[in-house]
Amino acid sequence: MSSDNHVHILTADEIFAAKDIEERTVEVPQWGGAVIIRTLSQKQSAELRRLAQRVNPVTKQSELDNETLEQLLFIEGVIEPKFSVTDYGRLSEKSMSAMTTVLKAIMDASGFSAESVSEATKSPVEGSLAAVRVHAGEDAGDDEG
Repeated sequence: MSSDNHVHILTADEIFAAKDIEERTVEVPQWGGAVIIRTLSQKQSAELRRLAQRVNPVTKQSELDNETLEQLLFIEGVIEPKFSVTDYGRLSEKSMSAMTTVLKAIMDASGFSAESVSEATKSPVEGSLAAVRVHAGEDAGDDEG
């Protein structure tokens, strides 16, 4: 490394003390307002993926249940207003474009990439938001709904 490089190398204590969990306001035009999201920690991400695992009855292999992961991401990621599992069920009747806007914001803010979602969800359930995100990418918010 060159002596001209003046990048501060962090100590472990500095990293542990860093306030890196952020809150962001996400506008949802379809709903006429905004929600507040919070980025997920590494621990939360791992726990949500663990909770979303299901055993495939045919292959007997553990697989990620896309719908469960989306539900958990939404419930954990949206902090205002706060939603419950029951609320999420009611939200299934709302605009897919609006829901995708919020889920994509949570995933982007938390460091989930389309590639990591694609890898984690090898064969997305037809019609799930994971399938739409992987295929639609940045244009997902352009849908009318």
